[in-house]
Amino acid sequence: MNRVSRVLAGVDFSKAARDAFDYALALSGRYGAELVVVHAVPPGQPFSRHARARMVLMERLRQKATEARVEFRERVQSGPTAEIILLHARSLRPDFIVMGTNQRTGLERFRVGSVAERVATKATVPVLLVPEHRATAATQPFRHVAVAVDFSTASDRALEQALPLATGPSDRITLIHVVHGFSSAVRPYLHEYGVIPYQDERIRDARRRLRSIAASVGRTPRQPIDTRVLPGDMATEMNRVIDTIGADVLIVGVPKRGAVSRAVFGTTAARLLRTVRVPLMVVPDTQKVVTRQRAESATRLAAGTRTVASAAGSLEAA
Repeated sequence: MNRVSRVLAGVDFSKAARDAFDYALALSGRYGAELVVVHAVPPGQPFSRHARARMVLMERLRQKATEARVEFRERVQSGPTAEIILLHARSLRPDFIVMGTNQRTGLERFRVGSVAERVATKATVPVLLVPEHRATAATQPFRHVAVAVDFSTASDRALEQALPLATGPSDRITLIHVVHGFSSAVRPYLHEYGVIPYQDERIRDARRRLRSIAASVGRTPRQPIDTRVLPGDMATEMNRVIDTIGADVLIVGVPKRGAVSRAVFGTTAARLLRTVRVPLMVVPDTQKVVTRQRAESATRLAAGTRTVASAAGSLEAA
């Protein structure tokens, strides 16, 4: 990961936003980065409404940044929260976006289209989503980093983000892969259909690949990377193993753009967002974004070339 120079935090009057600010402040302090907080005034609401409370909030956050010796800036703008955060992210180009999420219960936690999901889906930089009531140490927010690995380029980007977060002598990284579609308790009669041998082979293959990735990263022998391979449902098993190992953050890579990408996010990272009890860092597969942008540029260039050639042919004919 390149040098971190700017962290953007979305804030409002909620407890979740204050918890997220603490993580943003910790990240900024750790890397010596500028911290920019963005507050969105709801559309149609006058700026004068809650103006005093907003000023008190910003002053409190500024004071905390000053005490931590972190450069602080604030941005306040009217509009939908997700769109305002993304607008300033495109303008300021932060290295991280940090947001708080409310811990819903019951059916409400499966509601789609939240502000956090919209930002995480559309952002081109990593987004750290902090559950409400998640306290953090002021200087070391991440001691044990878990990374969801599905052997795609998106999970490669996730691992790249994990390495700089766990640099202390006692920091740990655990790579987790879930063999989707299998249960940890397959019925014995399925032996005759080859289900269990097939499951075992997939698990062994995943373990080999995961250990190979861990060995290639290059951490010192005193800082080995742990690996876990589990069969079952992605979100369920991921939450279970995170609780078991005591991870402080889960990092997951996601592909970007397109109907398929949105569907993948909706069935994996979005489910984790609604259920995980530790901060979730969503890392976009920027390599795919760059590749797509280059392809689009090449298409536009080719189209322009055809237009010029057609115009030249018309002039010759005339």
